[in-house]
Amino acid sequence: MVMITASSIKQRLTEPENVKIVIGLLGSDPAPSRRGLAKKICHRLDLRDGNGDLQMATTSKALGELEGQGLWTLPERRTSGPQGWNPTRLRESVAAPRGMPEVLEEVAGLRLIEVADEEHLRIWNELMIREHPLKACRLVGRQLRYLIASDHGWLGGIGFGSAALHMEGRDTWVGWNISQRSECLERVLNMSRFLIRPGVRCHNLASHVLGLCARRVGGDFQRRYGVSPWLLESFVETGAYDGSCYKAANWIPVGETKGRGRNGPHKAGKSIKDIYLYPLVDDFRDRIGVKPATIEALRMESGLDSAGWAGQEFGNCELGDQRLTDRLVKIVSVQSAQPNGSYSQANGGQRHDLKAYYRFLNNEGTELNLESMLKSHRSQTIRRMKNQETVLIVQDTTDLNLSTRSHCEGLGQIGTNQTGTISRGLRLHSSLALSQEGMPLGLVQLHGYAPQSAEGKDPQRPIEEKDSYRWMQGFEQAMEVAALIPDTRVINVADREADMFELFDLQRRQTGRKAELLIRAKSDRCLEATELKLFQELAAAPLATTVSISVPRQREHLSKPSTPGRSEGRAREAQVEIRFKEVTLIAPNAAQTRDLEPITLWAIYLVEKNPPEGATQVEWLLLTTIEVLSAKQALKCIRWYCRRWRIEEWHRVLKSGCNILDHQNHTAEALLRAIAIDAVIAWRIMLLALLGREVPELPCDVVFDRYECEVLDLLKKKTG
Repeated sequence: MVMITASSIKQRLTEPENVKIVIGLLGSDPAPSRRGLAKKICHRLDLRDGNGDLQMATTSKALGELEGQGLWTLPERRTSGPQGWNPTRLRESVAAPRGMPEVLEEVAGLRLIEVADEEHLRIWNELMIREHPLKACRLVGRQLRYLIASDHGWLGGIGFGSAALHMEGRDTWVGWNISQRSECLERVLNMSRFLIRPGVRCHNLASHVLGLCARRVGGDFQRRYGVSPWLLESFVETGAYDGSCYKAANWIPVGETKGRGRNGPHKAGKSIKDIYLYPLVDDFRDRIGVKPATIEALRMESGLDSAGWAGQEFGNCELGDQRLTDRLVKIVSVQSAQPNGSYSQANGGQRHDLKAYYRFLNNEGTELNLESMLKSHRSQTIRRMKNQETVLIVQDTTDLNLSTRSHCEGLGQIGTNQTGTISRGLRLHSSLALSQEGMPLGLVQLHGYAPQSAEGKDPQRPIEEKDSYRWMQGFEQAMEVAALIPDTRVINVADREADMFELFDLQRRQTGRKAELLIRAKSDRCLEATELKLFQELAAAPLATTVSISVPRQREHLSKPSTPGRSEGRAREAQVEIRFKEVTLIAPNAAQTRDLEPITLWAIYLVEKNPPEGATQVEWLLLTTIEVLSAKQALKCIRWYCRRWRIEEWHRVLKSGCNILDHQNHTAEALLRAIAIDAVIAWRIMLLALLGREVPELPCDVVFDRYECEVLDLLKKKTG
C-alpha cells in the first residue's frame, strides 16, 4: 500500500468536491466532533498509512490548517480534565534501581523495552512526570516510547514524536526546500524525551543508550506506522547541559533553536536549545532529493583588496539582524586599517561610531557568537581550500593571560605560577587551513572558552567532559569540510597534546570522504604482536634516509609546578635520521577506551644524532592514517608536519600585531567577539606578508587600491 503524505492529504482536502464533503459533514445533525470528523473523512477518502491504518492525526492537522485559511469552521475542541489531558499513571513513584554500578560494563541486563501496553505506559508516564525536567508535556503526532530497563530496576525512558515544523539549523544542514520539507518531514523523528534518572550515576550509560535506541527505532517505527524514518532530531538545553552524551553517540550538532517552540515564529518564549541530528540512513539527502551544494573555488589572493575584503569575509554572516551584519563589516574594515591600535584610534575618535562598536560587542543577542560571526569567513576559507589539491588543517591552542583584568567577568583558570598563584584568562583553540606550501587559507574554527581546573574531577570521566575533547571537536570540523570538498585531500595536523586513541578511533569511524590525521606522538603505546613499545619499535626499524630539516626558533617557556621550563633556542638546520613502519596500537586500559579495537597506523620516526651543544635534540614520532610505503612519502609527511608552526606564527600576529591582550572589555563574551574580529584580520596580515615573500610578482592592485598603488610606486622611485 502506498502511504499518503501529509502534504498530499492537505491537497486532497482542498479539492472542490472534497471541500463539499467536509462542509456537508460539519452541517450534519448532530455535528461530529473534530476526531469524529477526521475519522469520517479518512473512511470516505481512504486515507491510510503504510500499515493500512487510518491517518487520523495527519488528517486532523490538515483540517485545522485549512480552517485557518477560511475553508470551514471546525467544532470547539473537547477537553478532559482540568488541563485537557489526564495521562495514565501509577499510584506511587517508580522504585529506585538497586545496586546500580558506576561502570557501564557491570550493568546487568541493560535493554530497551518498547512501551506497548498500559502497564509500561503507566511506568513511563510516572517517570517523566516526576523526574524529567519538562514534567507532563505531551508527545506530538506519531509516538514511540521506550523504557530503559536493567536487572537493577528502571533506569529511565525515551520518547519520540513528530519533528519540529520549522527549524533553521536543521533545515540548513539538511538542505531541503519548503516543498521537500513538507513532503518528507514525517521521516524525521523528534526525540523529545530522554531521561536517565537523577539517582543513576554510571559512566557512558547515556551515550550507550542513545546507540541502542538508534539501532532499534527505525525498525520499530516502520513496524508500528508503516513509515521508515531517515533522521532523528533532539534538543539540549543550552547552559544546563553540554550535550556530551550526544556527541559520544555520534549525533551531529547543527545550531541552536530560536526559542519559538515547535510551531515556529507564531510561538515564542521558549528557551534556547542546541540542535542535534542523527541520520538513520546514509543517503537520506538522495531520498529527499536534495542536490549537493555547489562550492565555487576561490583563489587565495582573491578579494583581499582593502576596499572589499571585509565584505567578502563577513558580509554573509547571519546575526539575526542585517544591521548587525553591516556593523560588523564596518568594524572589521575600520580595525584592519590600524590592527595594532584600539578601535578608538582606528576610527579617529569618532564618538558615535565608537559607541556603536561597544554596543555591538556587548549585544545580548544569543545569535551573536563566535560561530555566527565567523560563518561567512569559514565559507570563504572552504572555497579557498577547494582550489587546492591538498590542504592542511592545523589545530593548536594558546592561552591568553588576563590576570590583570580584575574587572573582566567570565574568565577561567589557565594555570598557576611558581608560587601557586592562579593565572586567569581565556583559552583559544583554533583550526587554521594551509596550503601544502604553508600559505594560510583561513580559519576553519575558533573556539574560545574559560577553562576550569580539573582538580577534584574524576579522571575516568568521559572524554566529552574533558578539556582535551577540543581536539576531537576540531577534527569533526575537518571531517565536515572534507565531505564538502571531496576532490581536495584534507589532512588534520596537530602536536603531541592531540595524541589520543579516541581521536584515531573517531577517524576510523567516519564514513564517506575521510579526513586524514597527522599527529606527533606523546604516549609510548603498547603494540599488537610485539613486546616492544611504540618508540622502541620505531627506533629499531630500518634506516630509510638522512635529511636536513629546518628547526624554527624555540620560544622560552618558564617552568611550572607540573612542567619544566625551556630556554630560548635559535632557528637552525638539523641532520636527522628517518625511519618508518606500519604499527597496530592497542587501546589504553581505561574505562573509555578498553573496549575499542586496535588501530593500525603508519609511524614515522626522526631523530637528531648529534645536536649542537646547548640545543634540544630533535626527536619526533609522527602517527598518521596516511599510507607511508617509501622514504619519499615519509618526507612528504614530515614537510606537512613542519607547516604546523604556521599557526604559532599566527598566534604571534594575534598577540603582537593585533594586541588582543590589550582589550579592556568587561566580559569574556565581549572580549571573544573582539578577538574573533582580530583573528581574521591577523590571518589577512599574515597572508599578505607571505604573498609578498612567496609571490613577489603578484600585481599591486590585487591587494591595494589605485591610490595606494600610486603612493607605493612613488615611494619605490624615491628610494630607488
